[in-house]
Amino acid sequence: HGAFPADEVKKEGIKFGIYLGIIALVVSIVSMYVLMNSGNFKMSSMITGGLTLVVMIALSAYFSVGLRKAAGGFWNFSQALKSIFTMLAIAVIISSIGGAVFNLVNPEPQQIIFDKTINMTIETMESIGADDDLIDKQVADLEKTRDELREFSIGQTLKGLGVSLIMYFVFALILAAILKRERPAFLQSNPGDSAHPWQDKP
Repeated sequence: HGAFPADEVKKEGIKFGIYLGIIALVVSIVSMYVLMNSGNFKMSSMITGGLTLVVMIALSAYFSVGLRKAAGGFWNFSQALKSIFTMLAIAVIISSIGGAVFNLVNPEPQQIIFDKTINMTIETMESIGADDDLIDKQVADLEKTRDELREFSIGQTLKGLGVSLIMYFVFALILAAILKRERPAFLQSNPGDSAHPWQDKP
């Protein structure tokens, strides 16, 4: 390695963030088409939602372990949080902007899914005996959101991005707490380690 550990970790974080963002974008587009063509929307929503969540958590954890390896196998909580959040933020920006552009170019899938979501909401609320007024209000809120999405808005995209970044920051906190690994004192004081601190020990 010709780079210092911090440079190596930063470089890997950007690379993993791009990978993660592209994967998230592809998964969301595939899920959209699955839901659009699904006969059982409720079941498909649960399956695609669950699978997407599991895949993204697993990949985020996998890439975070890769970042720790790039840091030499050891990093404190602060270093872990900064590196993991940088990676996740890049992924969120890529997938959010990519998704917004996809929906702008091809709005039909999202609109069909929204219509199916409205129908599912009505059926679910009727089945639990909800008030007609409550159902109407819920449907009106969903229709308003659907109509807003028809109009591409930078403000709307940034608002969604902001919410996603907050959620991913919390996720980064959890991953950093799990994956932090302090360098043992005897390794810090070993002069043989200072020459190449980023290399993993055999």
